[in-house]
Amino acid sequence: MISIARRATGIVLGLVAVTAYALPPEPTYDVLVPLKLENVSLGFFPYDAAPILTVKSGTTVKIDGGGGSRWGDQDPNGWLKENGFTETVESTPALAETIAAAKTTRRAPPAPPPAGMAAAAASGGGHMLVGPIAIDGAEPGDSIEIRIKDVRPRIPYGVVSTSPGRGGIPDLVPRPFAQIVRLDTMRDVAIYEPGVEVPLRPFMGVMGLQPDDAEKPLRRSSAPGVFGGNLDLKELVTGSTLYLPVFQKGGMFYTGDSHAAQGDGEVTISAVETANSCVLQFILHKGKTLKNPRAETATHFISIGLDPDLNKAMRQAITEGISYIGEINGYDFLKAFTLASIGVDFRVTQVVDGTQGIHGMIPKAIFTTRKFPYWYSAAGAAKAGN
Repeated sequence: MISIARRATGIVLGLVAVTAYALPPEPTYDVLVPLKLENVSLGFFPYDAAPILTVKSGTTVKIDGGGGSRWGDQDPNGWLKENGFTETVESTPALAETIAAAKTTRRAPPAPPPAGMAAAAASGGGHMLVGPIAIDGAEPGDSIEIRIKDVRPRIPYGVVSTSPGRGGIPDLVPRPFAQIVRLDTMRDVAIYEPGVEVPLRPFMGVMGLQPDDAEKPLRRSSAPGVFGGNLDLKELVTGSTLYLPVFQKGGMFYTGDSHAAQGDGEVTISAVETANSCVLQFILHKGKTLKNPRAETATHFISIGLDPDLNKAMRQAITEGISYIGEINGYDFLKAFTLASIGVDFRVTQVVDGTQGIHGMIPKAIFTTRKFPYWYSAAGAAKAGN
């Protein structure tokens, strides 16, 4: 990401007073994984990393993520003050932890520049990933269910940005630009500027298991894959579930790329980039083999298609949706395909990560005689803290 543009500074100065942190009770968890140097990799999924934690199926883990250090070469406290923040690095653990963890030597080498752009001096890096977490007994051919019990911001702001050569219209961006976005957790909104707000829907852009050996020696985190990774799927908020196929012993789970809000498409290559904590429960499904990631919410089943060609990603999302419907309702190909044509919404997940994404939203409500028990309800979570 780039440094914050001066243009953004004046926009947010008047927003400091409205930022609030009244959040619902945090759900209970069994283990805390803190954000610290030895738990972090930058920009890739290292094959030689030992687990930072091994858990039994059913264990709930809180993971503190990093982000929000968007000041480039500026002094962090000077940048915060200049942009109207009363917080300092010393008073904000997430920022202090991010700065310390970013010093890790476990980082990807610099990536090639976008086509047509000159290479710039770089120290390498990318997504700040926490992991790997091993799930005891997981083996290739199994799958892991990840119940997302809570995702919440750790800092009161995020940044959305763009630059030439990046995003969904790389040839049209005239110059680098970044906008500070204040997070009002009392009202569940992200404030772009006074009078312009989007819903606050925090989620982790990267959630994945260790990729297959075929991706060795270096698997960067920029593009998603069948193992999950940088899915940038905005539906993976509190109360959702992600299902991932296992390719390595223990599964070896990573997460990072904290987002506060994002539109379908993520067209600039940036969401509201921030620092989140998440509370996740890991459930092992022995012998349950998946071809692709899948997701679920209280109201929808979600098929996922991934390919560098968006048309092929769409094809995969359709075929995965047909398979999903067949498992749900016993339909054959033709029945599932025709139902998908009238009842399933296919959306562009993102068009910016090299491997592009389409997801199919299969409403549970279309199966009028079926009940689908689900672990999460918003009302229950608010009352009992999950």
